[in-house]
Amino acid sequence: MIIKPKPILFLGFLIIISGLNGIPPSNSELGDWDIVWQDEFNDSTINSSDWEFDIGTGAPVFDVYGISSPLFIPEGFPKDNFSVRWKGKLKTEYSSDYTFYALSDDGVRLYVDDHLIIDQWKPQPARESAGKITLQANQKYSIQVEYFEEGGGEAMILGWECDSFPKGLIPSKNLVTDTGEPGLKGTYFPNKSLEKTSSNTTITRIDKELNWITGDGWGNNELQYYTDDANNIRIKNGKLIIVARKESFRGSEYTSARIKTKNSWKYGRFEIRAKLPKGRGTWSALWALPTDWIYGPWPYSGEIDILEHVGFNEGNIVGSLHTIAHAGDLSGTDQQGTINIPNACREFNNYILEWTENEISVSVNNKNIFKYAKGNKPWERWPFDQRFHLLFNIAIGGWWGGAKGVDNDAFPTTMEIDYVRVYAKK
Repeated sequence: MIIKPKPILFLGFLIIISGLNGIPPSNSELGDWDIVWQDEFNDSTINSSDWEFDIGTGAPVFDVYGISSPLFIPEGFPKDNFSVRWKGKLKTEYSSDYTFYALSDDGVRLYVDDHLIIDQWKPQPARESAGKITLQANQKYSIQVEYFEEGGGEAMILGWECDSFPKGLIPSKNLVTDTGEPGLKGTYFPNKSLEKTSSNTTITRIDKELNWITGDGWGNNELQYYTDDANNIRIKNGKLIIVARKESFRGSEYTSARIKTKNSWKYGRFEIRAKLPKGRGTWSALWALPTDWIYGPWPYSGEIDILEHVGFNEGNIVGSLHTIAHAGDLSGTDQQGTINIPNACREFNNYILEWTENEISVSVNNKNIFKYAKGNKPWERWPFDQRFHLLFNIAIGGWWGGAKGVDNDAFPTTMEIDYVRVYAKK
């Protein structure tokens, strides 16, 4: 007589084999979650339809406009929550359809010949906006630029192009104040509303060109230059490999990589199986940023850190949520938790974010680090009702990663990612 195996035993065997072969667990194992996207890194190259790279040092670079000045704010003027109105005349040399460009962080409006052609009056990361208007040769047209800065670094560049010349900065020879001086007359207001009141003092100066980029790169005093070179990021043996190296490149002493998903999600379960880099001075992260920045630039629109790990404190895994109410150092708040994973740099572990409309939970190997409930919190403490995308990187140095220096003998050092799986509620 043939004895048939019990179905439950056979199912258990299948689950074990599936886990060994990197097949996602069945929906029944995850309760109410359905898998909606994954990358098991079985291809020979990184899939460009799913992933893109951050390149460089993080300081915005717009080469088409030439070298931008980091000296923008008048001496003694507030660095945040201010606005500027520039006024004057625009001199043309050709009859053509002109495209104007305003690159700003944060809000910007551009009027040419009293027509509003760019209107981006909202907090935003450094972003280029465009508007078109037809102008005649050898004329002087009124031009007015309005700008406000909410916080962080500043960007304000004014450019143009037409059929007779390529895209570039509007030079001072094409700008003139109402009193005939080259450039535009700028009035700086210590508020975001372009208002002069009895309780504030404005500053007026002539700016020959509008071409400023300020800020400190990725924002953390980091030392690396991110590339998409195979020496820094590649797929090997079914793993995504990110390598940080000690090498001079374009003014930086280290190279590394930062990769992010092209897909974005609002809520879900995110599981990343990874082995972290060793070495004092490294600062690795698996995290998420808002895609649309609805509430404004960082940290207004939030940040979700599934894990951060600094090499000088090996095995200490930190999960965090940054908001405008609580940003930067979150130790001791309800927006951060830690757990010790002694083998984090030697073996693969599962780093998990579960994010619903009511709660965010971060865990390692299904051991919870912290939970953060929405409750009745205002958007300042819960901006997590918008789309986010995933990012993975190894930074070098920085305010936290470099707090105890950088051990150059630790390089090259590697982070390996076995898979990324994203689930949605049924």
